[in-house]
Amino acid sequence: MKFPFSIIILILVVLYGAWAYLAHLQGYSIQERYQELAQLPVYAYVADTTKVQPLMTSLKEIPGIRELNHETGFQAAKELIAAYELNLTDEMIAGYSFPDIITVSFMPATGIITAKAMAINLLRTQLPETELDSQSGSFSLILKELNSLKHRNLILNIYLAVMSLVLFIFIRLSYELHIYLKEKRRLISVVDILRHNKSLRGNTWLMLLLPVPLVAGLYYAGCYLAHLYENQIPYWNFLAMAASSLVGSLVIAMALRVYEHDRILSGEDNTTTQTASEESSV
Repeated sequence: MKFPFSIIILILVVLYGAWAYLAHLQGYSIQERYQELAQLPVYAYVADTTKVQPLMTSLKEIPGIRELNHETGFQAAKELIAAYELNLTDEMIAGYSFPDIITVSFMPATGIITAKAMAINLLRTQLPETELDSQSGSFSLILKELNSLKHRNLILNIYLAVMSLVLFIFIRLSYELHIYLKEKRRLISVVDILRHNKSLRGNTWLMLLLPVPLVAGLYYAGCYLAHLYENQIPYWNFLAMAASSLVGSLVIAMALRVYEHDRILSGEDNTTTQTASEESSV
């Protein structure tokens, strides 16, 4: 691989690396919103204690629930007294009847919205709305921010994909056409042209198969070493990079083919009569 082409590969690695870094920052912001949503559990106040165990059993079957916690009314009252440092004793509250509390916490992942909806629907079949605290107001505000972040993330990735495609095509065509221009001006020999033509396919495969897998491998290795398992870039980001490389390679191949046909038809190809002798000397 010649030095100028090595620079092209390096530029592409830096380009896709910057794309991965920006996608990681976006993914980190999105994950933070999921963490905030997970900090808003659902509280169910159950006056009829016979409903507690059936509800707990049914809730455990919902995927996406991280933790279920049950407290008796008396335990919850004692915790509130301790938290607010109220001047009340156990004997003073013993005569009161408090509802049991079921606390439903969720995993900070994409399924949290579905899991919470399923849990609330289940609780509503056994409890009136007044005995549920889903913190819907705060949940809706964070969910709105999350959807906005996802929308911006999509726009950012589309923009980066287009820019990467344009730069991919421009850099490669500039390199190849520079060689052809030197050939036309007789600044390089026929042997150099033959060697370059042989390297065309190899260069295409290098641009297609080296930058994106290298960036993906370095990224996931860095995440593994830094224990960033929850904030990894979705796999479709790297698929978008690979698709950009593939489309760029196809465009370049068609453009070079058209150029070669035009050159042959215009009679500028002066290598065909010397191919055999020159190849034997290479």
